[in-house]
Amino acid sequence: MSDDSGPRPTVDDLVQLIPAVVPLEGVDAELVVIGERYWALAGFAPELGTPVWCEKVKDIDTVGWGHQIYAVAAAGVRAVVAGRLCSQCGGPLSLTSRAAFQQVCEGYDPACVDCNESLTAAVRLIIDPARKAKREAARAKAEERNAVDSAHARWNRLQREAIAEEYAAVFPSNGEMPASGVREMVGALALLRYAPSTSPIAGVGSWPDPLYPDNSKTGSLLGTLIRADLLRIHASSPVTAFVWEPATFEEALREAEGDLDAIGTPHLPGSFYPLAAHYYAPHGTSAGKAVEELDAHLTAALAPAGMTEGRQEDLLAVARELIAEEALRYFTNRLEDLNLPAVPENHAARLSEAAYKVAEIRPIGEIYNLVWRATRAAAEAAQKNPRAPRAHMTTHAVNRFETDAQRATADPGWELKSFTAITGQGPAAMTRALFYNILDSDPIETSLPQLREALPEPVVAPRGAAPAGGDELAATVAWLNSRPDAWDPHLVAAGLSVLADEREDSPEWHYEGRILARGAGQLLRLYGRLAPVIGVREAVLAVIAATPMLVHPVTIDGTTLNSGTWILDRIGTLFLAPPVEETGDTEDVPEE
Repeated sequence: MSDDSGPRPTVDDLVQLIPAVVPLEGVDAELVVIGERYWALAGFAPELGTPVWCEKVKDIDTVGWGHQIYAVAAAGVRAVVAGRLCSQCGGPLSLTSRAAFQQVCEGYDPACVDCNESLTAAVRLIIDPARKAKREAARAKAEERNAVDSAHARWNRLQREAIAEEYAAVFPSNGEMPASGVREMVGALALLRYAPSTSPIAGVGSWPDPLYPDNSKTGSLLGTLIRADLLRIHASSPVTAFVWEPATFEEALREAEGDLDAIGTPHLPGSFYPLAAHYYAPHGTSAGKAVEELDAHLTAALAPAGMTEGRQEDLLAVARELIAEEALRYFTNRLEDLNLPAVPENHAARLSEAAYKVAEIRPIGEIYNLVWRATRAAAEAAQKNPRAPRAHMTTHAVNRFETDAQRATADPGWELKSFTAITGQGPAAMTRALFYNILDSDPIETSLPQLREALPEPVVAPRGAAPAGGDELAATVAWLNSRPDAWDPHLVAAGLSVLADEREDSPEWHYEGRILARGAGQLLRLYGRLAPVIGVREAVLAVIAATPMLVHPVTIDGTTLNSGTWILDRIGTLFLAPPVEETGDTEDVPEE
């Protein structure tokens, strides 16, 4: 070791210590490159006098040669410090590592490469010809992996380009605001008023208070808003928000039989995952103005004072739906809190029917009371009968709720303490929008009869005016006509045949089913007469357009609709909706 009692070396002194990098003869050129990169010195830190290297060790690729980069560098080059000798053999000082060079800068004389037995053994292993085949295989595998990664990155880039082209937002948009149903307008207003941001609207499925009380139905609602053209899909949506053909890069690679150059271009068939997509308001001079104009349009269109009697009834129907769905949401959450199983499918219909019936009379707060009573009784029964299957306790809760709901409906004088709030379960955004923003009422305390009584006198529709929903049906028919590849018209006959034969879908189906089956049979016969003459697709469009002619009212699961409307909704689920995939429900995208 040299005498280090003197002053600290200056930068000029340290420069004299910069090692000369000498390539070894007969070694692989890649080893020489790695060695030169390892020993590339940028200079010294002025304050501390420590070496500053051109590259970090982790940034130097040594794939196929090993992970000890100082040994890989020693297999390709020697870094020799002029004027310094090895402390063991007395020969020229060849550095073993960057740490050894730091010792030299501090005044120490470490041992050279040849005197370090473990390092020389590692070098012999690295340059061993027997490892060449393994190294070349590793290098080939790495190159193949890099090629696949590059192809995958290109695939992702093409996906983003396809989304940007398909869903480009164009402003100004001079199109008129579309005619929509009350339910769709309430849903759109809820999105605008309660989304964390409208530029764009994103993450709808992850809101703490959901858009719709039953979050499993939020995707379907979003699809309805897209088809009504109240919202459109934003180009910032992630690629995972869409159904692709081929479905994944891996599938495309399989179809190309592993040939990266033969991988095709990803294609958007027109279906998407509503909860993953981003949305924007499409009608306006700019993105910001479009939100303001849509909000103003919805606020005016949903004002009860400007509604016809039919539209006011639609508004009350939405209120009834939301009251019932909020109660069902609380029922589901209570079961989860009490560690009781979810309601079985065979009991879900009568639970829903009871909730919808009591929603006609009682406010949400009082129905919360009924839910709490029913689930508490089930929890107490579970404690008293610990060996009984817990699913039986859930059934007991449904039975109790059904009984109490019937009493609350039949006996308006039965006093129930209204729950003012449920911890962790605020009203859904759609419930808030309807009660707070449209009806100016408390969603927890206000009942349907009170809402009905508070409504202003309806306006009288002009003579000959089209019925509500006509424009929406016309838009649906026009969309189907413009998208022949997005749906299969041959499934309509099978769908109508199923409807004509069903009998047991709900407790009321014995009576209501005969009405619906008769209506489905009439449409099926119409289809049978038209298809051979004008073609299958045109016959399907005619059948859809004819559904408003079926006007007999039916009540299924507590909801009253005309039979034609009910059949049209069911047909939509049978041959318009795309299949459910592993990542969730999808919706078809209408052409703009």
